[in-house]
Amino acid sequence: MILEDTKMKKVKGKKRFFLITCLMLLCAVAGIGGVLAYFTDSEQTNNKHKVAVNDTSIEEVFPDPSFKPGSVVKKEVRVTNNGSDTYVRMQVLFSDNDMQQYCTVNWNTTDWELKSDGYYYYKKILPKGSKTTPLFTTVTVSKNAPEDEMKDFDIIVREESLQVGYFKSADEAWSAYKKNK
Repeated sequence: MILEDTKMKKVKGKKRFFLITCLMLLCAVAGIGGVLAYFTDSEQTNNKHKVAVNDTSIEEVFPDPSFKPGSVVKKEVRVTNNGSDTYVRMQVLFSDNDMQQYCTVNWNTTDWELKSDGYYYYKKILPKGSKTTPLFTTVTVSKNAPEDEMKDFDIIVREESLQVGYFKSADEAWSAYKKNK
């Protein structure tokens, strides 16, 4: 019986040692967690980003495309913006150089500026839902144009636009465009 009591005491001692050890480990883990929580900071911010839309188109009034010497033909060309605020430029080309020499275009230099790259730049930001003023309104054929040299030709109008975005000016925007082209 004494032998059993000694064995029981050893088993009880081992259980007690195991329980005390587990409690100490649990306290240590809880203490470390508390200390880490005290020295840790975290926060979150949600930044919503909206995708801008670049949606421009050429609008043109060109009721009578017949050209003859001395005629003044109505041709209004402007840009419509259905997307985000943009900077706009246009290029106008004649499909026939001979016919170009006989034509005079009524350019709008108040709102548009011709630059050395051959593009006319709109001087203002074009807001969403608006239109530019016409780049030109008429094309006049010289009275001195020889009738026998008159031939069919196209006036080709190209339009390009860039979202205003973070650019401070149209020059800055177009310069970045040329650099990344």
